[in-house]
Amino acid sequence: MIKTMILYCQFFTRLPFSVEIDEAELRFKKGIVWFSVFGLFIGLVDGLAFLLLSWLLDSLILGWFGALLFDVFLTGAFHMDGLADMCDGLFSSRNKERMLEIMKDSRVGTNGVLALIFYYLLMFVPVIIHLDKTEQVYLFRVLVALQIVGKSGIALLFQNMRYAGHTNGLGRLFLGVASWRILICQGLAAMMIYGLLGLKGIIAYFVVVSVSFGYRLLVYRKIDGMNGDTLGAFHCISQMLFIVILFRG
Repeated sequence: MIKTMILYCQFFTRLPFSVEIDEAELRFKKGIVWFSVFGLFIGLVDGLAFLLLSWLLDSLILGWFGALLFDVFLTGAFHMDGLADMCDGLFSSRNKERMLEIMKDSRVGTNGVLALIFYYLLMFVPVIIHLDKTEQVYLFRVLVALQIVGKSGIALLFQNMRYAGHTNGLGRLFLGVASWRILICQGLAAMMIYGLLGLKGIIAYFVVVSVSFGYRLLVYRKIDGMNGDTLGAFHCISQMLFIVILFRG
């Protein structure tokens, strides 16, 4: 488990782990069992940044904003890049081959920019609206849960996954993940989300799980499989759905 966590940190974050891990590709697949636990770890780091920044700045909203910015530096905007590329490609009204080419292009188009704007609006506005009745500890728990949701949301897409990207693409590392590993990942995620946010958190995550089936159908219809960008994009989509449902009403 420890080697798997280090491997995921090397892959998904900018944390300076210079440890060489043997059988890395195999560990990527087997480690999906612990994918939501890895989300918990990243969430705790983000949460601690929020507590520190909200104390230093004497403002919950500035602390929340700072934590979102801190996450960009922590992860190198890894999943946000996937969201932008996915929107540029899938909503370009082109054929499959051209969509894949657009997603591979390092430049960000109009659809990608709009996706990132809406992502941060939905991560920010619900908190502002409910700030007068939201405590610091609750926001800390939400930040932790958001990372669990994002990672376990991606894991849902590994089920019998077809790969549509290039042969050397990062998404291929998650081909052939055993169903029971994904199921354990979801079980651990549900327990942690319930522990952090109770029944309301579970209901919000149920919405994420439900939407994952529709998202999968959309992507498969467009490009006949997943790639690194479409997988990473669902991390952000999961978080947007989760926070909107969590703060509804």
